[in-house]
Amino acid sequence: MKYLIVGGNSLFGKYMIPFLLKKGGEVSATKLSKEIIKINKNIDWYDMDVMDIDRIKEILEIACPDVVYDFAVQNSVGYAWDNPIETVDVNVIGALNMYDAIRDYMQKTNKSVKLIMAGSGEEYGRKSFDKLPIKENEVPNPENIFASSKVCQTQLGQIYHKAYNMPIYILRTFNEIGVGQSERFAISNFCKQFAKAKLQNTDLELHVGDLNIERDFTDVKDLIKAFYAIEVKGRPGEIYNAARSNPISIKNMIEIMKDITGIEARIIVDESRIRPIDTPKFEADVSKIKKDTGWQADIPIRDTIKAMLDYWSNEINVGK
Repeated sequence: MKYLIVGGNSLFGKYMIPFLLKKGGEVSATKLSKEIIKINKNIDWYDMDVMDIDRIKEILEIACPDVVYDFAVQNSVGYAWDNPIETVDVNVIGALNMYDAIRDYMQKTNKSVKLIMAGSGEEYGRKSFDKLPIKENEVPNPENIFASSKVCQTQLGQIYHKAYNMPIYILRTFNEIGVGQSERFAISNFCKQFAKAKLQNTDLELHVGDLNIERDFTDVKDLIKAFYAIEVKGRPGEIYNAARSNPISIKNMIEIMKDITGIEARIIVDESRIRPIDTPKFEADVSKIKKDTGWQADIPIRDTIKAMLDYWSNEINVGK
């Protein structure tokens, strides 16, 4: 099986590449020209920007994939508030370029190519507590720029599936975390700060946003298995949720970090870190993906946090 990982240097890409190689797949990947590859160097890498449809078509003809995983998204809610145009360009125009380039490739080669898209639980938006956990048939109600761009991406994908019989699969993930996640994301950022305080044996002053929001955090290693599960056993044109289905508050995530490191942190609520609009609780109903594929998340949150703290400790030591 030939795979093309678009956005191979993303968090999902970094985990999906070795996962597919272990499955015996023939894997190639794309990256932005400015990105430097530090891992998974023993595969074919291609410089590609999803805003360039001609380059996408060129790479498809070179790689000849049976399956494409598209992880080339701007996936930070906070970053999207500050960079709305870039977010919409990458997530909407970039996805549309991908859909149309693959449609063109399939017509030219008479070959069916599975396209696995990374959706987001943010697409659902604020739901009343009686509608939790959220099912896939809930009407999207995006409440931030990132979420609205992902809803548009999903709708375009379903249109292409219906209009051109393209085997497109969409996995809505809920708050992925794991080793290697950018410190732009709150949990990774907090882990880095706790790891640094532990190494230096210093006090920690932690600036936070809303501590009471609850999110359905899931280890990226579990989510990679979910992507593969829908590729193998999912139904084309369908949307699947993937999460632990066990939300936890930011406050409790910080308590886990305190417990593991033994570091007490002075918590300071920073108004600038509170988003203009936010959803108090996300909880995914994952019965559909479990029924269709057998997938479920297995990695305990505490294990993920411990691994992230260890990762940042090592990174800080190396950087000395």
